[in-house]
Amino acid sequence: MFYRKVYPQSIKTIRQYPALIFFGLFASILGFSEIKTIFNLTDAVPDFIGSMAIYWAEISMLFSYSSFGWSQLPDLFALMGLFIIFSIATILAISSQGALIKASVNGNGKGKKPSFTDYLNNGLEKFWPLLGLNVINTLIGYFFIMLVIEPIIYFLVISDKVFVDLLLAILIFFVLIPLVVVISFVTRYGAAYVVLKNEKLPAAFIQSWELFRVNWLLTVENAFVLTLVTVFYFLILASLTALIFIPFLLFGLLMALGNFFFWLIIVLGVIAATIILILGTALFGAFYNIVWANIWKNLTTPGKSQSKIQRLSHKHLPGLNR
Repeated sequence: MFYRKVYPQSIKTIRQYPALIFFGLFASILGFSEIKTIFNLTDAVPDFIGSMAIYWAEISMLFSYSSFGWSQLPDLFALMGLFIIFSIATILAISSQGALIKASVNGNGKGKKPSFTDYLNNGLEKFWPLLGLNVINTLIGYFFIMLVIEPIIYFLVISDKVFVDLLLAILIFFVLIPLVVVISFVTRYGAAYVVLKNEKLPAAFIQSWELFRVNWLLTVENAFVLTLVTVFYFLILASLTALIFIPFLLFGLLMALGNFFFWLIIVLGVIAATIILILGTALFGAFYNIVWANIWKNLTTPGKSQSKIQRLSHKHLPGLNR
């Protein structure tokens, strides 16, 4: 009953407030870290926040070692323009995450319908604590993997000391990797505490850790379910994108009116397919964030929520539900 309640409710929320798709587009920039954390942990590719931090760190290093004159002034203005654009994108991405979390409490359709600006303002009000949680997730999810876990794995590969290798392997797979996974889920719940309970960042982090500790099995199970939904959804989206583009390609080949008209038709097909891809990604970004907010809402509501595994194993492994 748990998933049959949470997932349809998330879809219903988006149907009632189609403007949430806009927030889903920018929230998707932050990525779907819970899925990546479980299934692609060793791929040390930075998320949006990490990429921006690395990019501007490299730019800062370039400035510190270079001497700029009047001839480089246009380049400096261009960098300032990029900084403004990326800053706006970051603000919109973080605020959109907050707006979608806030939307989860209005999914029942009762009361006054909030406006687009209401949701945006809700996200902007919680920008700094939400940014802090995303930075924590980035520091653990990327920099910790790159600077700590990957060097240890490299050492294991080249080392010939069996006892040391065993200790390091135990450290990685039973301490460090679970730490990265836990932080990803804790920061997700922490964002809900910030937006819906008006908690400060430290208190939100502590309470979300306690929530995860009690409901770790359901949390991980939901990540697996969302992964299946994600794979199925993007397979459909990729198929739909191809179905949109292929008729343009065939029409261009059949018409054969010259290079100009052929490429014009192809460009129109690419534009149509891109629009479908962007809308599809935005829709899923909204759904993904609202699902996690609804999971948090159900876990913090009086009454015990149990995962499917817990219900099936209740009789045989009662200790699992403690």
